[in-house]
Amino acid sequence: MSELLTLSEAITAITDAFDEGDGWDRYAWVYIQGEITEPTCRVYLSHVADEDDSLIDDHGEALPPFAAQHHLVHFLEAADFAEVLFVQRRRDPASTLGDFALALDHYRRHDSFLGVPPESL
Repeated sequence: MSELLTLSEAITAITDAFDEGDGWDRYAWVYIQGEITEPTCRVYLSHVADEDDSLIDDHGEALPPFAAQHHLVHFLEAADFAEVLFVQRRRDPASTLGDFALALDHYRRHDSFLGVPPESL
């Protein structure tokens, strides 16, 4: 079922999927509406099959129909999203939703983990 999630709901869904060992099969991409650091941000986790039915939007991007219908944009691959969460938890086990949002935003902008030197991974 396609639905827009809060960041907290998306974090739980992605974490559960990867903890259960089927994250690679369950989710392909993360799409967002708004800014990841804003409370009003909404997230869509596309399933692998959703990507097969992609439409081309006004900007030439291929989006699943649900993402196109809700004017969402690509954010990260689901596996990268999960990895950012994992690294952030390892860096600070007491991370808050805001900490995860900042770590995700940093990764998207810089293709690097927040506060973690590359050689320490």
